[in-house]
Amino acid sequence: MFSRFEKLSRRASELKRCFYCEALLPATSGEHIFNSSWGGSYKDKNLICCQCNSSFSNSTDKAFLIYVQAVMNSWIFKGERHDEVPKIVLENEYFLDPGAKLKLKQPLIEDEILPDGSIKSRLTFNSKSEAKRWIQGNGMANWLGRPASEEEKEQLKKIIIEAQLNITDAKPQPTSTQLNLREQYRSTAHTILKCLGFFLPEWVQGDLTKPIREFARYDKGDWRTFAIDTKELFPIAEQATRVLGLGVQQNSVEVYWSSYTKMVVGVLTILDRIKRSVVIAQDYCGSDSILYIVEGTHGSKKPPDSVFIEFDHKQFSLPLFNVQYFSSPTNIYQYFRDEFADLMGTRYPIDAITARLIQGIEKNNKKNLKIDQVSLEEYLNLFLTFFLDLGKITGNFVDRTTSRYKLLEYGFANLLHQHSGKLYTDPDVESIMTLVFKQTLKDFHSGGLSAG
Repeated sequence: MFSRFEKLSRRASELKRCFYCEALLPATSGEHIFNSSWGGSYKDKNLICCQCNSSFSNSTDKAFLIYVQAVMNSWIFKGERHDEVPKIVLENEYFLDPGAKLKLKQPLIEDEILPDGSIKSRLTFNSKSEAKRWIQGNGMANWLGRPASEEEKEQLKKIIIEAQLNITDAKPQPTSTQLNLREQYRSTAHTILKCLGFFLPEWVQGDLTKPIREFARYDKGDWRTFAIDTKELFPIAEQATRVLGLGVQQNSVEVYWSSYTKMVVGVLTILDRIKRSVVIAQDYCGSDSILYIVEGTHGSKKPPDSVFIEFDHKQFSLPLFNVQYFSSPTNIYQYFRDEFADLMGTRYPIDAITARLIQGIEKNNKKNLKIDQVSLEEYLNLFLTFFLDLGKITGNFVDRTTSRYKLLEYGFANLLHQHSGKLYTDPDVESIMTLVFKQTLKDFHSGGLSAG
């Protein structure tokens, strides 16, 4: 099927002029290939000039920020330009700390007037230490409208010490944002053009890419003539994610050359969660090919890797993708509002509990725990908590006893009986745990965890 399959060399140094304005290169400062706010860290001075670089910083570079913050928050990692893991500020009195942990923006005080005229107050804090700081600082005095006596302070401290922690269940959180789709697609086009310039400089400078270059750099043209929805027949990014296991820890670009559709199409995938597709060129007549570029978000500053695939026309005659342009403005914005609602309402909280499961397993694995009854309970509880939280997020009842029984039945019981003394990092043990997860997840989707 393939007439060519190879890893391409980096060729950005062949660009002698900025592919936007033709200013001489190299520039005095480098340009990120994948935006640093998405976790990209590699920069190159041979792609575009400093003036064109700075032109994208005000709005275009920030177009995907709300999406990126959600992914980084749920998976608890940060990009090069983030001082810390991003927090998600909600419209009510809460914000989401790293890991989708619900926290108050400030102490919550609710006063209720009782029938006898007295006032009952309910005070809520993120932690007991925060409550104690509130008492010792100005918080309590401001609440009372006067300085608090030492007796009042000690009495409230005693109540705080005896108070029980109230854990808020994992659930979708309401949020909204203004989506600038024009800037999103300019950012998409800009990133794909940089990838082409890095590996195939002759393509980024050609006449066929002039319309998309003018749109990305100078905001010329209607963004809807470039924005498309694609159904790839060869979703390379998704396959690579499964093989490499990077998931949200990567950004990627796919470029498809299709003689059947006479188009060149680019697909940008940000953190394995946000996907945008644009028409790079029209009137294409040549071989059918795919270029795949990927860069990790680990801050390594290593250049992206690539694979170039060319298809044999004698064995392959189907289009590489199906293209669909967006229709009316109402339908367009509804499509992206639904996409954002799905990200924040479903994928975001599920990402958070998945990250907790993975991090819990990794934390236990670092202890070099051998399989015994005590350690088995630790791992079993991690899985059990995941499925209980998954039920809360999706609104599907999950019975604790049934879920525990299923986890034991699908493999946890065998771990203790047949692999006692082995480490949980043993390949045989890891494969059993993976199978347990898949089988239990299958039961979850079929309602098999709800039986009491």
